[in-house]
Amino acid sequence: MGAHDTEGKRASPKSSLKSSPRSSPPLHEKSDQTGHDEQDTETPRDDNQGLLHGNTVIEAGGSDEDGEFSASEFDPDDSSSLRSSSTSISSSILEHSYQNGRRYHRYRHGRYPLPNDEAEQNREDMLHAMMLEATDGRLFYAPVGDNPQRIADLGTGTGIWAIEIGEKYPSAEVLGLDLSPIQPTWVPPNVKFYVDDIEDEWLNGDHFDFVHLRNMIPILKSPVTLLKQAYANMKAGAWVELQDVDGQVHTDDNSIPDDWPLKRFTEIILQAFALYETNAHAAVFGGQYLAEAGFVNIKHNYIKLPYGTWPKDK
Repeated sequence: MGAHDTEGKRASPKSSLKSSPRSSPPLHEKSDQTGHDEQDTETPRDDNQGLLHGNTVIEAGGSDEDGEFSASEFDPDDSSSLRSSSTSISSSILEHSYQNGRRYHRYRHGRYPLPNDEAEQNREDMLHAMMLEATDGRLFYAPVGDNPQRIADLGTGTGIWAIEIGEKYPSAEVLGLDLSPIQPTWVPPNVKFYVDDIEDEWLNGDHFDFVHLRNMIPILKSPVTLLKQAYANMKAGAWVELQDVDGQVHTDDNSIPDDWPLKRFTEIILQAFALYETNAHAAVFGGQYLAEAGFVNIKHNYIKLPYGTWPKDK
């Protein structure tokens, strides 16, 4: 199993031709980075629309102790919200759907195949801890500088990455977007969460300095389409970073037999994702997707992740 970290910088063909070669990545690591044209002009945003899709976007207040959404701090008359139309919401967006003993998002029900209950939230947080362990505590690789001002976390899940990045950059505005309103209530004041479908057409995106997606590429219907929309809503010279785990089983000597149960299990997962019209192993194509979306300076880090325990000297 391996983790793929792909970064890209938004840049025009002119600026990409002048880009200096980047230093070689560490052993077993790979990142893709691309950038915007430094001469791009920013389009004024319409503050009467929501972050992406007008009044289909809501500002998520967070989750209470049992994992249900808490709207106690949500004031529909508060005109000082980040987007005025984000207060125009349907109560169904805040509800959940239940099936086979698991809880799922109700907004755009079925769009995302995994649950959003406590067990799944714990798994997501453990995955966050695993990624920090694998990257020596790095939240990202992209060279975003010391003072990024607008950061988007697409598919934020529990919001743990967005919260930690908000603490790292207290002057930045950090926006986390997800289909499920499961994020905590108590977060840094510069962190906001919205419920939205990032794969819809972006009607009112912002000019971001940094866009982050973790474990999203394998469940996207059209990764390139989403990345093109992100590109169009990033500042000149901004960066995007994809962090994804490829669940395929690998060995250095290719010694895994075809009938090994764990390998067979990963093949079944791949088949299930294919029925969902997504690719469970799409992580390996992150750099290709970024290039097709127009990004440049692409860098791809590959980090080996062990199944089970490894000897201490490995």
